[in-house]
Amino acid sequence: MQVSVFSIRLDTTFLEHDQQQLNAFLNSVTFKKSSTQFVDKEEPYWSVIVYYEIEAQLKTEIQERSERKSYDDLNSKEKQIYSYLNQWRNEKSEALKLKKFMICHNSELIDLAMFKPTTLDELQQIKGFGKQKAARFGDDILSILNAV
Repeated sequence: MQVSVFSIRLDTTFLEHDQQQLNAFLNSVTFKKSSTQFVDKEEPYWSVIVYYEIEAQLKTEIQERSERKSYDDLNSKEKQIYSYLNQWRNEKSEALKLKKFMICHNSELIDLAMFKPTTLDELQQIKGFGKQKAARFGDDILSILNAV
């Protein structure tokens, strides 16, 4: 069983967005149980812990991904996606003055092209994408994947 923690901020500026993120996540996994706690701070929010399992199909895709790691293993559509992601990575590395591998490794671009995550939570299932990297680059990556 896996665990994810969500914050649902009560400020109307963030409330709908936070709820949509939680709903999108719940639609992508097999829900097991949850626990909630109201956090009464300067900016109060609900903390939601979700216990879940990755759906069998997603587990199979992740296993298949780990077996295929070469650009040559991509089909023509996946190669096109890889190309767009590679172009984004090149532009992002120049803009941030970072080496390309610090943005994404080639193997991560291959995994993105093969798996095509649709949410930040799915993105975090890809090796190399933790919460920080997904938060920093996830919106860009998902925009590219949704546009193709």
